[in-house]
Amino acid sequence: MNLIRLVYYSRASREMSLGDLKSILEVARSNNDSLEICGMLSYDKQYFLQALEGERGAVNELYLDIADDPRHDEINIISYEYIDAPCFKQWQMGYAGSSAEFTRLLSDLGQSEFLPDEMTPQQALSFLQHLSGNQADI
Repeated sequence: MNLIRLVYYSRASREMSLGDLKSILEVARSNNDSLEICGMLSYDKQYFLQALEGERGAVNELYLDIADDPRHDEINIISYEYIDAPCFKQWQMGYAGSSAEFTRLLSDLGQSEFLPDEMTPQQALSFLQHLSGNQADI
């Protein structure tokens, strides 16, 4: 099987409420389970940063659907790579938003606010991996 990891960031077209984020995660978790896709999503200050992992065709199709979502724009792929095994396999879609750990990880990257467009591919993946252990319960 051709497993890939796609990491992208985007800017929300408006400020997302907790209800908006819950809705996004409910749909993602339901869809991703049936597609055998896993991943991690973070959101803060109108930016999304997300990793999607799974079979190449399924991830590509899902990404195209995500790119068409009117809730965000300025969508940019940070990395797209073949992988031997997923990093986020325990979640159909994990989530972490602003928290003390979120802020500490940004500080470690030299950021005072969430600017995923200034992260290297390695920094973005590492950020999501660290956050996956400190998820918000939504």
